[in-house]
Amino acid sequence: MLSFFKHIAARLWLTVLFGGAASLWALPSFQDRIGLAWTPLPVLLIMVVAFVLVGWATNRWGLSTVQHLIHEAGIFERDGMVAEAETRFQRALAVFDSFLISPVAKKQKAVPLRARIARFYLARASKSDAAERFLVSYLHTNPRDEEVAESWIEHVDNRGGLREEHQGLAYLIGRAQPQNKTIQTILARYYLMLERTDFPALQTYRRALGAKEKVSAGFLNDLAALFLQERRADEWALEIYLKAMEKSEQRSAILKGIAACVRWISPGERNKSQLQQAHAYLEGLDPVDIKKMSTGFNPPVEPSDKRALPQSRRQRASFFESTGAVLKTFYEDIIAAPAWFLRLVRRPLQSTQSRKVLAGVLLTVLVAAVIALLINTASHLIKVEKPVARKVEKAPEVITDPFTLQVAAYLKPTYAQKYVEQLQKQGLDAYWREAISADKKWYQVRISHFADKKTARDFGESLKARKIIDDYYVANYIPPK
Repeated sequence: MLSFFKHIAARLWLTVLFGGAASLWALPSFQDRIGLAWTPLPVLLIMVVAFVLVGWATNRWGLSTVQHLIHEAGIFERDGMVAEAETRFQRALAVFDSFLISPVAKKQKAVPLRARIARFYLARASKSDAAERFLVSYLHTNPRDEEVAESWIEHVDNRGGLREEHQGLAYLIGRAQPQNKTIQTILARYYLMLERTDFPALQTYRRALGAKEKVSAGFLNDLAALFLQERRADEWALEIYLKAMEKSEQRSAILKGIAACVRWISPGERNKSQLQQAHAYLEGLDPVDIKKMSTGFNPPVEPSDKRALPQSRRQRASFFESTGAVLKTFYEDIIAAPAWFLRLVRRPLQSTQSRKVLAGVLLTVLVAAVIALLINTASHLIKVEKPVARKVEKAPEVITDPFTLQVAAYLKPTYAQKYVEQLQKQGLDAYWREAISADKKWYQVRISHFADKKTARDFGESLKARKIIDDYYVANYIPPK
């Protein structure tokens, strides 16, 4: 939105400059022929032509600059000069953020550039925080890019799994890529780890189980355990119970779930084969035993009474009518406002002195805006190397070793304990602690403690270089209990 206003403002000011100059040059030659009364007509025509030409020229300049930068980035990328290629890509994005390119051209050309940069970052073996943020931002606006979405989600899964902050993006990707079995399988494992049974999670489980590749027995057992934990007794739960029953070590618990499903589910053509298989598992049990086994399970929720629907519709209609009346009154007030506003500002503008002052103010604003826009564009297109001043951090006054490295976070303590043991075998001072976030208990895996952030980051980078950890961030050190 900011680039849109910058582009329109620049085109208007440049149109006034060039169109005004062209009018002053052209009008004297035919002013005597058309008369003073018709002079505004050619001025308006010149301004329109100037506006179109300014837009065409800035678009051509900006797009040609972008194409040149992309071409250079491709050459650097093929030659293995990753930093130079990334710099060219970032400068190309900066051109789109300047006033040069129109909103229509930006909408058409910016998306392919962002897709190209996303593939550039995905091809890198190690990704910086800036690259991670760019990929997340790109997928938020383009979750239908199947190639990027699948590569990113596989990369994150191999690096240690999706994190809590990825839940919104995971939902967008899963909804945009329902046929991609790789994405659905990874999301299913992620939702199962979070013990989610909401509608998006259930749909993801169905897609993962519907893939040609069979899911693991562990996945089925964990999903059946989750449904048993929630005491589900519907058709979807019955399908999971029957699939998990063959290779499960908790057959007695699953058998109770099957008994509850047989008790509560109404027979039909759709579930006929499942119920027959369920009755085969319950063969020899009388209805009294089945009733006892199903105690505590939740029957399927029946649809609400349809007679309440007309009343809800009447309530919605009343709400829309009230809202419409308020908006109509607001619109009438806005329409009536310009009349008294124009009468208020017309009187000062009737004097010659007031008009001269106003013309001087507008000219000053015009010159200042043009200079600011030129400086802004030059700053985007011309890269000036500046020495980086080293920031001198003050030593902590009282607290010693206040920082640590966090390298993972899990929802199950067994995973954290295994990872800590693995790190301790490498000779590292690893430990795990509990933390509450978003109503969930996380088990954070951390390494050692450090006197300052730089020492912590240097140690983290050395661990990444030795392939001991995948990623880290510097956290406040809290001694383990």
